Formats: sequence, structure tokens, C-alpha cells
Amino acid sequence: MKWKTMLVVVSVALNVGVVGYLIFAPAGTSFLLPESFAQNRAVAGGGYVATTADVSSTRQALYVVDNREKRMLVYSFPSGKGGLKVIGALDLRSAKAFGETLAGDVMLVPGRVASTTEAVYIIDPVGKQMIAVASKGKKVEIVGAAKIGDDFTRAGGR
Repeated sequence: MKWKTMLVVVSVALNVGVVGYLIFAPAGTSFLLPESFAQNRAVAGGGYVATTADVSSTRQALYVVDNREKRMLVYSFPSGKGGLKVIGALDLRSAKAFGETLAGDVMLVPGRVASTTEAVYIIDPVGKQMIAVASKGKKVEIVGAAKIGDDFTRAGGR
């Protein structure tokens, strides 16, 4: 076989393989592009930061923090009901959260804390602390906390 013919055969075989993958691969999966998480951060004037996390195997929620008011709201589409609804809230300056030490704007990072539980990590980079929250029913629960500054100090140069 000539090299041009071989190139055409290989190209057709690759295209058939890609089309087959796109047709038969389970929805929402990809070995080429792993699931990624990100945060959307408002620029001047907004003061909001937001991210999403799963609240059940079939639903996601939108976690929104107002950095000026230091409050978080969690929105979702309740199953069987129309419209976007607030399903939880948290005052970030409460004693359970950061308390009065919350100094600057926070960052949000979604993540999985167990095989079926997703949480949102709320990081206060100025106060060097972090909490993890999860939406449970109609309330937001703090599921973990860390003093990031102390942890870096203890870890040293490792």
C-alpha cells in the first residue's frame, strides 16, 4: 500500500473511533476531559462570589456569597416545584462560621468530602482560615474548619 493510501485509512479509522466514542460513551463522562471545578468571581461593583456543588445525585445548588455583607445563600430548583428557591443561608460572621475575625473577601471552592457528599470550602485568605459547608435539607451546615495559617506554620518546609 502506498503511504497516501495508508494515511487515508488511518484517518478514517480514527474518525470512526471518535464518532463511536461520542455516540456510545455514557453521558457526562470523558476520559479526555476530567470533571473540573471553578469559581466565578465578580469584578468591580458586584462583590459576589459563586460556585456550584451537588446537593443530591440529581441536583446541584448554587452557593453565592455577598462579600460586603458576609452572608451566603444557597439556591436550587426544588424537585417537583418550579422556580429557583433559596434552600439555605449562613451568616459568615456567626460564631459557628468565622466569627468577627472574618476580615476580607472569601473564596469558594467546591469539592467532594465523601463518595456521596459534596461540600463548598470557604476560604478567608486574610484571616488565614477555612470552613467547609454542605447543604442539608433546608439549612447549611458547617462540616469542617481549619486555621490555614497555623497549619502552614506547623507544616514548615515539608
